[in-house]
Amino acid sequence: MHIQPLRYSPSVSPQKNVSNAEFAQVNNATQTSTPVSTDTVTLSRDAKQLAANAKKPAEMPALRDNIETLVELKHAKMKYQVIADMTNIATGTSQGISAPTAYYLSHNEDARAMTVNHIAQQQQVNTMQIYAETSKNINEWA
Repeated sequence: MHIQPLRYSPSVSPQKNVSNAEFAQVNNATQTSTPVSTDTVTLSRDAKQLAANAKKPAEMPALRDNIETLVELKHAKMKYQVIADMTNIATGTSQGISAPTAYYLSHNEDARAMTVNHIAQQQQVNTMQIYAETSKNINEWA
């Protein structure tokens, strides 16, 4: 398939002149086709107060206090997550660890060593329990 450029196309003539009457006719059609909206909106007194309050700039001390509170909240949330994950690991109910716990363990050598040792002991206990169950079933069949 071959596509010819526009300048070589015989059906399109870029040289055509448009008369003033044709131009005025097209211009009038586009101007009258735009719809005129007559809808009105009424704002309540509460909405006007909210709009007025939204335009007021926030004071910096209040903003600074909010940021400090947010940082403290995030810090407490991450600390809680680390404690919860470590408790789950210690009780053997852990399904994985969160990002804050991984960060904590990557920067605390003693905690990481204790966690790895505890998980290894849990795996050994689980293996011994499975062995005991399997041996019990074999002895019952014999």
